[in-house]
Amino acid sequence: MYGFTGARVLSTVMMMKSLPFFTICLIKGHMGDAADGVTGIVGGSVIINFQYTDTNTKGSAKRFCKMLGSECTTMTEEKKYLWIPEERFSMTDDKSLGFISVLIRNLTVNDSGTYKYEADGKSFQEVKLDVEQERCCGTSEEQTAYLGRTAVIRCKHPEKYKDHLKQLYKVQNGSLQPYFSFESNPRFSLDDSKQEHVFTVSIVNASRHDDGVYFCGALVQNYPTKISYSPLFTEIQLHVTDLHIIITVCVCLILLLAGGLSLFLLKRRCKKTQGSVSSDQRSTGDDAEVVSSVYYATIPDSGNTSLHPSAQKPVRLNTVYDTAHLPTNPSDGDFYTLAEQPQNMTCM
Repeated sequence: MYGFTGARVLSTVMMMKSLPFFTICLIKGHMGDAADGVTGIVGGSVIINFQYTDTNTKGSAKRFCKMLGSECTTMTEEKKYLWIPEERFSMTDDKSLGFISVLIRNLTVNDSGTYKYEADGKSFQEVKLDVEQERCCGTSEEQTAYLGRTAVIRCKHPEKYKDHLKQLYKVQNGSLQPYFSFESNPRFSLDDSKQEHVFTVSIVNASRHDDGVYFCGALVQNYPTKISYSPLFTEIQLHVTDLHIIITVCVCLILLLAGGLSLFLLKRRCKKTQGSVSSDQRSTGDDAEVVSSVYYATIPDSGNTSLHPSAQKPVRLNTVYDTAHLPTNPSDGDFYTLAEQPQNMTCM
């Protein structure tokens, strides 16, 4: 009886010792089969980082593909730059740190699915991307800052990322450079308002170098795997300009508008004046024709004009002078001359 009981106890002890081993095996098997979850936002972007320790994969050909059934369609291969404006998918390999970085821009719902990172045709890691719709984010904005003043970049984010480390990325040297520690650059400061789901980055004494494209995002670390990712909420184009130039341009525009308005009013006034003058000329047109009438007098060629002085026609007072043109072939007949008012004239 005691022998049976001892054997039973021994069997129970052996099962209890072996349980952790099976549990660990199940966990490892689950971790190896399940893909890591990555979340993105419609209209936004996401950076996925894979870490590898196998030195043999450093010089191998790498690709990032999407699973469609049993096939894996290549989305991008290793490139020199992570930031390629004309491409949505890009991938770089930092061999010194052993990091593969994949950037997916302008996310859509159709981008959701399972992706795989491969080297020399061998699969190393899978990720499951889930693209969600968020009202607060997924937009592109333009902001203006002034030289020598403080530039303020305001970033909204979904509530689920309120406890994650916030990041501001800048497109620089063909990559997205994150500001992990704002203490290294005293001009940058970050204020995180978790209740409002907004964080604000201030850049003191803005310069021309601060002009460029920025992304508001967060850093998500998947433990204990070697994958981390950064959802990018908003793309911001920051323009740094000189305030004095803007003031000068505004003053010039105001002066041009004032000058143009004055010229318009002056032309309009001149047209009204010309219209009244033309009306006056039309009203006095008949009198002008009477005054400017020209009279021709035919003087008979006779030597007996002194015999009958009273026979001559009287000359009107409004007679004007006109230039007489002699005929081409003059004759002894009548001819045209200047009609002049006699010196001694009696008004009839």
